[in-house]
Amino acid sequence: MILAWLLTLSATELQAEIAQEFRAQQGVMNLSGRPVTQPLALAGEWRFAWQQLSDGTGSDDWPLFVMPSTWDQSGQAGYQYPGQGYATFVLDIQGLDPQVDWALFVPEIATSFRLLANGRDILHGGRVGTSRQEVQPYQGNRWVRLGGIADGRLQLVLQVANYHHHSAGPWQPLLLGPEDQITRGYAQHVIYEAVILLLLLLIGLLLVMEYTVDRKDRTGLWLGLFTLMLGVRLGTTSFAPLYWMLSLNPPWELHIRVLYISMLVSPVLLFGWLHSAFGTDFSRSLRNLFSLPFLLAALLCLLLPPLWFTALLGIFGGLLLLGVVVSTSALLRMVYLGRRGAWLILPGTMLLGVAVIHDVLLNNQLLSGQYWSPLGFLIFIVSMICNFLLNRVWSRHEIVRLSEELRLINRELEQRVAERTQALAEKANALLDANQQLQVLADVDGLTGLLNRRALLEQLQQLKQWQGSVAVLWIDLDHFKRINDGFGHAAGDAVLAAFGALLRRLGRDRDRLARLGGEEFAVLLLDCGAEGAETFARRLQQQLRELQVPDWPQIHNLSASTGITVGRLGETDGEELLNAADQAMYEVKHSTRDGYKIAADYRR
Repeated sequence: MILAWLLTLSATELQAEIAQEFRAQQGVMNLSGRPVTQPLALAGEWRFAWQQLSDGTGSDDWPLFVMPSTWDQSGQAGYQYPGQGYATFVLDIQGLDPQVDWALFVPEIATSFRLLANGRDILHGGRVGTSRQEVQPYQGNRWVRLGGIADGRLQLVLQVANYHHHSAGPWQPLLLGPEDQITRGYAQHVIYEAVILLLLLLIGLLLVMEYTVDRKDRTGLWLGLFTLMLGVRLGTTSFAPLYWMLSLNPPWELHIRVLYISMLVSPVLLFGWLHSAFGTDFSRSLRNLFSLPFLLAALLCLLLPPLWFTALLGIFGGLLLLGVVVSTSALLRMVYLGRRGAWLILPGTMLLGVAVIHDVLLNNQLLSGQYWSPLGFLIFIVSMICNFLLNRVWSRHEIVRLSEELRLINRELEQRVAERTQALAEKANALLDANQQLQVLADVDGLTGLLNRRALLEQLQQLKQWQGSVAVLWIDLDHFKRINDGFGHAAGDAVLAAFGALLRRLGRDRDRLARLGGEEFAVLLLDCGAEGAETFARRLQQQLRELQVPDWPQIHNLSASTGITVGRLGETDGEELLNAADQAMYEVKHSTRDGYKIAADYRR
């Protein structure tokens, strides 16, 4: 239902009719006898005065300007004006129903405006002025109540000033309508963009978090970063829901840089996802080749003044179209080749491409209307999520299938062994011993003799019914890279082996000791609380300093950073305890090293 509601919002009251009979002519829009049933775009011929900030007095003799358009577009008022400067626009509206309470919707105008209605100052965005020092730019859409118009006549005076953007002026039409329709439409669009923004941010964060659990596959990471970047882009444009949700009012220069950079970085993340998901068809070299122009363009937006890089909007739009063509072509090829799940993403990609093309034309004043990108973003991300989840499901089904095949093979092997004669019993026993050794090798780290990461996670799962308190320690040897760099990897391996032996000496029979990888170790202490865990950590620190490494007497005074969590496996997920201990260890690592810390939320 929510998605259906979002889809219908593209046709709300803010999507105004711009019918020919309602266009202004000679600076006048006559609505006599023409009921306004929905917000009306104030398009057509306005009176125009260049390099004037006027209250509209004497505007009958001013030249005409076809709205909406920026004044640096040729032909709108006789010739093309420079992008930097200031001007006044005037429109007389006649025949308004005096019984109606009216309101105005003002899309963002580059880069500041002041609006007067019948001589009364009613709305402004930023601050207008006649010099760069006086002008203060702004961002975001605005709306204002006008109330009833007693005589049905309304003179609108729009003062616009720009010294910060390449183009200036009202490039989208102002909308006039009944107050209830304008306010309802404005609220609906704010909610519409906020809902899509929250969905994008939530999806992106979940995907990034999923990658932190399984770092072998970067598909989710690229997809999560791409989703978050789309969220930043959506949240800072149009109604800017990210700003009002976080109560932010950033400087205009920072705002415009974020707007452009997020637009240009998004395709780079998309290409990264394509390479990660379809590496055989979209190689690393292709990813780098197509990403390079976008990264260079983003660098220009970071280094150049806004006045310069906003002049490149047409080029940036061309790059975005290139990104749409590249990604769509790649997906079409993958669909043709029958790549798994590619058909799910293709419709979303094509819809997003249509939305991007529409908005590029909108930004270049070749179309008028509302942005399509928010809904295009959401549909595209949903299609990519479906592909991602479907691939995960297929992978799990493949694991189940292979496991079932292995189970059948083992059953067949058992039957054959059972049918063999007594003379082959020794060979069967030897085979059983070999299988047991393989299982041990699968569970035990070959260098230290401790459990490996997978075996520890299985132990945590199997101990869920353990009723007593447990302590989890995440231990990271300090400055281990210096040992490898200074004495060689053989010395590093000797240190790891000696440290594993030390852990076995300190641990009890019921404790679980594991090497997680590299110089990181974990200890699971059963029937142990915070006090016992601290005692273990102190003993470990003391004996580690005194540890002698065989054949490497020059290596001494070792230390480690330790994070500790305490809980009950029946109440708290074992991996959650492990991750919390990891975080506590990093806090020690980034502060003092050679110490330990109990995670604040897990001290019992």
